[in-house]
Amino acid sequence: MNRRYFIITVFLLNFFVLSFGVNANTKTWVSRLEPTNWWTGMQHNELQLMLFGPKISDAIVTVDYEGVTLKRKVLTDNPDYAFLYLAINENAKPGTMNIVLSRGKKKQTIAYELKARREGSALRKSFSEADAVYLLMPDRFVNGNPANDSIKGYHQGVNRADLSKRHGGDIEGVISKIPYLADLGITALWTTPFFDNNDTQYSYHHYGVSDYYKIDPRMGSNEDFVRMTKICHDNGIKYILDVVPNHCGGSHRWMQSKPSADWFNEWPAFTSSNYRMTAWTDPHRSEADLKRLTKGWFAPNMPDFNLNNPLVFDYLRQAYVFWIERSYVAGLRVDTYPYNDIKLAARFIQSIRDEYPNMNVVGECWVKTPAETAYYQSGNNNKDGFDSRLPSVMDFLLKDVFHEAINQSEGWESGMARYYAHYAQDFVYANTNLLMNFLDNHDIDRFSTAVKGDVRKYKMGLAMLMTTRGYPQIYYGTEIMLEGIAGTYEGHRFDFPGGWKEDTRNAFTRAGRTDAENEVFDYLKKLLHYRKNNTVLQSGRMKQFIPQDGIYVYFRYNDEKTVMVMTNNNEEEKKVEMTRFAEMLGGKTKATEITSGKVIDLNNVMIPAKTVWVMEI
Repeated sequence: MNRRYFIITVFLLNFFVLSFGVNANTKTWVSRLEPTNWWTGMQHNELQLMLFGPKISDAIVTVDYEGVTLKRKVLTDNPDYAFLYLAINENAKPGTMNIVLSRGKKKQTIAYELKARREGSALRKSFSEADAVYLLMPDRFVNGNPANDSIKGYHQGVNRADLSKRHGGDIEGVISKIPYLADLGITALWTTPFFDNNDTQYSYHHYGVSDYYKIDPRMGSNEDFVRMTKICHDNGIKYILDVVPNHCGGSHRWMQSKPSADWFNEWPAFTSSNYRMTAWTDPHRSEADLKRLTKGWFAPNMPDFNLNNPLVFDYLRQAYVFWIERSYVAGLRVDTYPYNDIKLAARFIQSIRDEYPNMNVVGECWVKTPAETAYYQSGNNNKDGFDSRLPSVMDFLLKDVFHEAINQSEGWESGMARYYAHYAQDFVYANTNLLMNFLDNHDIDRFSTAVKGDVRKYKMGLAMLMTTRGYPQIYYGTEIMLEGIAGTYEGHRFDFPGGWKEDTRNAFTRAGRTDAENEVFDYLKKLLHYRKNNTVLQSGRMKQFIPQDGIYVYFRYNDEKTVMVMTNNNEEEKKVEMTRFAEMLGGKTKATEITSGKVIDLNNVMIPAKTVWVMEI
């Protein structure tokens, strides 16, 4: 046997012996215990332990460890589960405590580790409006370890010829490109989930979790995930964890043995959500519609959680706290927030933020009006008293403007007027600095398809994304204008060229990019670094002027700097009369266009067709 694998085998054998405290030849009573470990000194001092094993509910449980008290044992209608609630008091020290299970004269001792928290863990710094977020789907980014492409016991291996199948990107691939992201000017990284997802189809996105305490081995190991977040941290990149409280995956072991009859929201026959999130804010809604929204399943292979069950709530809360505490997670993104009971979702998010008071959380609230979006931003003083506990929300409406306005001819309600009208409704938000802005993401058509590959229009979108209020999210491949196919999910989830050893070119390098790709890459890189180094584009105030003749102008300004953003959406060069902007120019006659370094004479402005100038006054 290979010495490396021999050592691993011995380690795993010792782990199971130590974990369950019995002879290796003795059948253990508990086949699953979650969480796999915990920490002392947590703000929430009550720990739920889920035990799973044949008729484990009939075992008598005792715990003898200084500072730890068994408060209660909760049983359900499934005798194979028992939920222990332990109080871990302030005087509890890190170490290994024994949990003793008894059946008559027979006993089993489980050794359970309480770890010390990393210094400063509770007050870790989170992402903010100062950051530029890069979103990637690991399976489509870089295959850093081809050896894990296919794993025994997992339904899917790699099939790059099919966009609905796994392509092999993994954690090692992400790690290999962290220096690339830092060089580009990225300061925060959001990835779609890495958790185990052993579905027979569409498992590559990992939004259908089959094990909350295990990184999918086709992506890497638990240790690889922690290492990735540490390398991000060391490179000045904050890692944002994707949180999915609405559902798990159909391949989860719970589907064979539910912890309780009410663990999921179930119907006599499969019933999907109606996906109409407006039901939450509609004052005339029917309860039937609201029930269908929140209790219907997102997809047939995504069982819908019943967060009204406190056992479910506590289990999920702890699962995400476990990964935050274990790794260098510096922010959260919440998937499909309004598909949950939003009052429970708010309490769920706040329970995590109680542990990490500085933790920023951005919510996916894909609704149809600014007023609805604002409803989900914390601090908005909603009439009904609801507070989502989400400091940040995603501005899906601005995405629509980006995809449509640059392609439109100018009119009172079209073209650049779309931007003006959108920002004119910012009065509904509690904090516009914490709106996440984006041209595209993993659920919508790529911006490159919206502008049909027109580099001029594409650069216009990049410039406006980088300079507007809020903070930008860049989708992987945006920096090279990665192509897509409109109208299908898989059509905007292409592989990054050069992420696989068999690729014919490597777009991570200058030599591997086309001239157009390098033009886009260089332009975005300049914008990202300027934004990174200038607070005026992070938290500065914004003032806009009504578009005239296809020319749209807005300013970002603070006590230190003024930046003027001028957009010409016409197909011809335009002379711009500058007197109407006098209140912001303060008599200045020169400006520097930051992407080209060109000095602009503000007394004689001729802006080229389909161009955005970002000018420091």
